[in-house]
Amino acid sequence: MKKRLYIADDEHKILNLLSAHLGAEGYAVETFTDGQKLLERFAAQPCDMIITDIMMPNMNGYDLCRQVRRTSDIPIFMISAKDDEIDRVLGLELGSDDYISKPFSLRELSVRIKNIFSRIDRAAAPRVDDEIVCKDVRLIKGDRNVFVGDALMKTTAKEFDLLMLFFQNKNMAFSRERIIETIWGYDYFGDTRQVDHLIKRLRKKMLLSGAECQIETVWGYGYKVSDYEGGNHEA
Repeated sequence: MKKRLYIADDEHKILNLLSAHLGAEGYAVETFTDGQKLLERFAAQPCDMIITDIMMPNMNGYDLCRQVRRTSDIPIFMISAKDDEIDRVLGLELGSDDYISKPFSLRELSVRIKNIFSRIDRAAAPRVDDEIVCKDVRLIKGDRNVFVGDALMKTTAKEFDLLMLFFQNKNMAFSRERIIETIWGYDYFGDTRQVDHLIKRLRKKMLLSGAECQIETVWGYGYKVSDYEGGNHEA
């Protein structure tokens, strides 16, 4: 079955370009000129991924992301005419999975989309070792759920992928560059600050959930999780 993509942008030229390109890639694409129209369609018929511009009339990309995250953890891509760090940070804090600036490469966008779907599909495949545990946190790979004790902790696609990388390699430190290669893919064209933003967001969720397992900083190198007592949890 084709993956369904919803795209919101107030520039018709961009919508037509993305619709034609991603349609040719084998996706079922629907386009919208503002976030409110996309949100209404999403409520009636959920999709597999949202690609949204930030600056739009009626409902901007930030508000759209905030509304979608109340009910769904599907991948969300943000597109912006700006490349300011504050725009990327705000989008990530609201729960977006990735960010790309205009003008952007259609090939780069296609690669990023394929990488996300490939990881989700691999994680959803039936496996014998479906559960990974670190202290009081459990990852269920089949349905991509995270539990702290018996309570569900909601995660986005990128957050889950990062936790799974850490949990499958407990006590092993990963550099920011290695995390980029593994989570975003070798064709990622952004910078390593995306990793820090993702870590910050995950740490906040784990802290609010009261998790004993935390992401630790390996000073001068990167991050890890440990299944032994102690450790440095600071950013």
